[in-house]
Amino acid sequence: MKKLLIICALSLIGILSLGVGISYAQLQGNYRTSEKELMTMLVQQHDLSASSFLEVKASFSLQHRQIIHVRLRGEPAITYEFIQPKKEIEYFGSVGTSVEKTGKHDAVFRNAHLSVGEK
Repeated sequence: MKKLLIICALSLIGILSLGVGISYAQLQGNYRTSEKELMTMLVQQHDLSASSFLEVKASFSLQHRQIIHVRLRGEPAITYEFIQPKKEIEYFGSVGTSVEKTGKHDAVFRNAHLSVGEK
C-alpha cells in the first residue's frame, strides 16, 4: 500500500513539473515574440536602426501582461519601459532619468501609439 502511494505521489509530482516546464517555455517564447515585435515597431515608426538597441528585455507584471525594457545605445543610463496590457504596446516611462536630463526619445515614445497584430 505504501509503495502504491509513493508511486502515485511521484507520478503526480512528475506530471506537475512537466506542466510547469511547458508553461515556462511558452512564457519565454511569448517574451521573445514581444521583444521582436517592439523592436520592429520602433524601427519602423521612429528614427532608430536595428543597431540602436543595446538591450530589449520583457518581463511579467501582475498589473499588466508584460513590461518590456528597452536600452538604447548613446543613452546608457536610461531604460525605457513599455507595457503590453492588451493588443497594443504603450510607453510607460523611463528609469534612470533625472529632472534635468531626460532621454532624447522620451517625448517621441510618449506620443507613440503602437498596435500589436493579431496573434
